[in-house]
Amino acid sequence: MKQILCLIISFMFFTVPALADDQSLILASGGGYKKMVNALAKTYETETGNSLQLIYGNMGRVTAQAKTSGAVDMVLGAEFFFKRAGLSFKQVEKLGQGRLVLAWSKAFKSQNDAKTDLQSKATKRIALPDTQKAIYGRASQQYLERTGLLPELQDKLLIVATVPQVFSYLSINEVDLGFLNLTHALNVKKSLGGYSMIPESDYDPINIVIGEMNGAPHSDKTADFFHFLASEKAREIIRDNGL
Repeated sequence: MKQILCLIISFMFFTVPALADDQSLILASGGGYKKMVNALAKTYETETGNSLQLIYGNMGRVTAQAKTSGAVDMVLGAEFFFKRAGLSFKQVEKLGQGRLVLAWSKAFKSQNDAKTDLQSKATKRIALPDTQKAIYGRASQQYLERTGLLPELQDKLLIVATVPQVFSYLSINEVDLGFLNLTHALNVKKSLGGYSMIPESDYDPINIVIGEMNGAPHSDKTADFFHFLASEKAREIIRDNGL
């Protein structure tokens, strides 16, 4: 019981300080975009002198904190989750499209073609994120259904919770292939054998957006950040991260 209490207290002190500075904009983002958001924040602070506090987590936690805390100014992630959570925005900016890729482990000999690799006799296990809760898991299932591959691959599929877990299995050669988003694949490409793009026509569009919360406590400063996002420096960072 003491251990559980300590974990709860640790979590409280991990999240609450991020919401305690009355002077800084607060941006909550899905953890999969941490590298991109860190780069955007650093450049924004250098360009403007304004401070920006960042909160990361899975999209369920991000949307819940944004909705209930009253302290989050902006949220960044897949538009699908924000609509499902019923978040209310003053303004929304589309950053780009999330893209699905099929990655392979370093032990797997790929033909650099997703469909060929998936149907290869050498392919024994294929990892994908949760098809109900993870946006790229949903996209993976849509691809397999629309290409007619799902029935023949069903017994080879290993469904895990998140994109990072798919990568974990790939990195230790526990699976041959795994579905990731391009942003994550770029972040970990040195630990992969490689990846191939999935045609965007084979899954529903994944819009990655940033929204300013209605009632944002620093609404007078969010305009500066949205203006920064339109700059070439910001767009270059976003493109470099696969959006």
